[in-house]
Amino acid sequence: MLRQQAYGKMLILSLLSISSFFASLNQNIYTPVIPLIRDSFNVSIHWVNFTVSSFILTIALVQICLGSVVDRKNQKKLLILGVVLMGISTTICAFTDDFMLFTICRLIQAVGAGIIPLVTITMISHVFEGEERGNAMGTYQIVLTLAPALSPVLGGLVGEYFGYEGIFLFLSVICVILLLSMMYGLPDSGYKIEYSQKQDRFLQTYRSVFSNRVVFMMMLISFFVFFIYFAILVFLPLLLRDHYHVDLQYIGLLYLPLTVSMILGSVLFKKLQRKIALGKLYRATLFVMPALIILFGILHTKTIIGLSTLLFLYGVTIGFAPPLFSTMISNKISEYRGAALGLFNFIRYSGMAIGGMYTGLSQVLPSTFIFISLGILLLIVSFCQYPLFMRKGL
Repeated sequence: MLRQQAYGKMLILSLLSISSFFASLNQNIYTPVIPLIRDSFNVSIHWVNFTVSSFILTIALVQICLGSVVDRKNQKKLLILGVVLMGISTTICAFTDDFMLFTICRLIQAVGAGIIPLVTITMISHVFEGEERGNAMGTYQIVLTLAPALSPVLGGLVGEYFGYEGIFLFLSVICVILLLSMMYGLPDSGYKIEYSQKQDRFLQTYRSVFSNRVVFMMMLISFFVFFIYFAILVFLPLLLRDHYHVDLQYIGLLYLPLTVSMILGSVLFKKLQRKIALGKLYRATLFVMPALIILFGILHTKTIIGLSTLLFLYGVTIGFAPPLFSTMISNKISEYRGAALGLFNFIRYSGMAIGGMYTGLSQVLPSTFIFISLGILLLIVSFCQYPLFMRKGL
């Protein structure tokens, strides 16, 4: 019986992880073809960056709207809804030649992509407990990190030979496969959680989450972490094409030092969280990460080998951070766990959305100045929250 339960949990974890992998794929496969989208629709790079940032911002808004009720809804139906929205919108994106319609469909695609990660991570936090939860979060993050590892390669290759249309048709086919897998692979109950108490109102729920000062500080830090991460991610294809003159099909390959190391970071978290207190891991991460960002600012235009090395090291910290933050938040808040994780996703996606627009400053200010300043800012914010964590014994 125990073996059957363990097998059932792992099957659910695998399907949930793959679902979030696909949601991330929809987001990240687009990044390497930013110059191609610009040229295909004959629009400015600012409008293309808007489609990137608005996609992330829409995902963030879905997190905050759905977070307060996700524990009480049939989560299987929510997942299916997310996949259906993505399937319809990606098909339209593949065939339209109108940039406005393309942008609107990208936003609809983002709604579907926003539903999936919140529902999956909430289900995982309810299915697994204790150290098993940290291990499951690590496994989930490893699979999720495969998306940005594979997306640039797929996006670059498919975009080079089949255009942006081929990318969206590819995503549409995966939508159909994933939809069938969800319908037959997940239990009908969707691990819906029933509460004996009356459901709190929207604002009361989030007020309860924010009243936890440790969780509040972690969410504030997560905003800056993912703000800087996406600023670098969106800046990279322009850096590689305009400064290093790298062909489109090779830009995706040069993302690999960052994305492969993110997987290693998630694997490292799974191992270390069993041996070292989460608070110590948290403080160490927020010391190493700003140092690497400052070094990126100094060296990113010097040599492509040095750039690749820095991206590899930085990717380890980025892969380490999401399962660490998610596990600590889940451990700190139990009654409103779905709302807390939704708020965490909202804040980090908001950071990513703003970070995507922030790199437009590279046309006004030197990129070296921009990224050194961001690294120093993260270091200052990290040091400001240390006294609270020390008082709490974390």
